[in-house]
Amino acid sequence: MRINRFPKMAALQYKRALKLGFDEKKAKAVGIAEATKYAIFKNLSQRKRVAAEKEAVVKKLKKPQTELDTKTYEIFKLHALDGWPFVKDKIYTDEDYERYFQRWGERVKNIIEEWAEGIVDTCDEKVLKSENKFFNECWKPHRDELSSIE
Repeated sequence: MRINRFPKMAALQYKRALKLGFDEKKAKAVGIAEATKYAIFKNLSQRKRVAAEKEAVVKKLKKPQTELDTKTYEIFKLHALDGWPFVKDKIYTDEDYERYFQRWGERVKNIIEEWAEGIVDTCDEKVLKSENKFFNECWKPHRDELSSIE
């Protein structure tokens, strides 16, 4: 079975969030939201993405910007409401993570998550807290590993 980068990014970000102290459910939400963010916005500047998400908070989610959580943004550059991250105007939960991985099956999910945990365990906290350093030092060198599972 061929494995693309999306599930690997989701699992890696989930394990990263866990290691940084997020609870299990919020960590899974961060994982799937981060993978989605990278897939959607990889060619869009952060400035444009941030502006679009702030607009979505007020217009679509109907919340004042002052209700945004800061912890998730400081580490992952994801806006969050009540700890649940959102990308564009969709709020992500642990159920989105689980629903996504249903297509791969429990065995494949476990293999991907073990792979991700092994990578996160090698990264120090300073790297884990920096989106740029994490991307360059933990994701880039490993993103093409585990390209298939038998």
